[in-house]
Amino acid sequence: MRPAGEVWHAEFVDPWTIGLTVVIILGLAAIIYGALSDRRKNRRAVAEMLAPPKRDIPRFRPDAQPPHYLSDLQARRPPAHAPSGQLTEDERNEIKRQLDQSGVTKINAGYASKDFVTDETAGWAVLDHPRILLCSDHVESVRELLPTLEKLILTKTPLVIIAPHLDREVVRMLEVNQIQQTMKVLAVHDLPEKELANIANSCGAVPVDRTVRQSGYARLDQLGSSERWVSSRDASYLIVNASAVREPAEPST
Repeated sequence: MRPAGEVWHAEFVDPWTIGLTVVIILGLAAIIYGALSDRRKNRRAVAEMLAPPKRDIPRFRPDAQPPHYLSDLQARRPPAHAPSGQLTEDERNEIKRQLDQSGVTKINAGYASKDFVTDETAGWAVLDHPRILLCSDHVESVRELLPTLEKLILTKTPLVIIAPHLDREVVRMLEVNQIQQTMKVLAVHDLPEKELANIANSCGAVPVDRTVRQSGYARLDQLGSSERWVSSRDASYLIVNASAVREPAEPST
């Protein structure tokens, strides 16, 4: 035991103890550095894995702005500049007179969603001078409709899509296009198959099956046309100018 007040001197410390302490300190420093380094590497690897692949997008400039994505809530909010679509009282009365005409074709199927309604007061979805895609069977995917949509969207031609049934995801895609005014579109489904021939004869449409839709071979001359299409929740009305009705084209094989 050292006397009280005696100054501590390093020569009293065993060199082996000093060396062991240094080794322990260096080891701890190495472990901490390795942990932090691994953490940075893992974060970088996760970021690279989740990031979109770096590749050139055809037909887009390298300095173009990145795509803007909308949330579901944003997609269902009409753009500020979008027209309301509300009809005047005179226009409603005109449509009511048209619906009472004998040459109007009534269909026992209404719009697939209230998001297609253009006139809230009457509860109608109204499209003027639309083309009509008549699907002969269940539409299961958006891909089946893309070739036809791409042909019409550039010309801003309204489109009515009719099918015995439309998958929910297909309806959602069409809803967003209508809300955002990307194009004027209306979906009508739960259609009794026995009415397909009646619609085809009324508007000059050729029923198109899934094989033709998926292949992209559906031609514009296979689409029907009408002066006006009106859909309520439970029924639809095909108003055709008699002089504009064409004979149905031969079904494609």
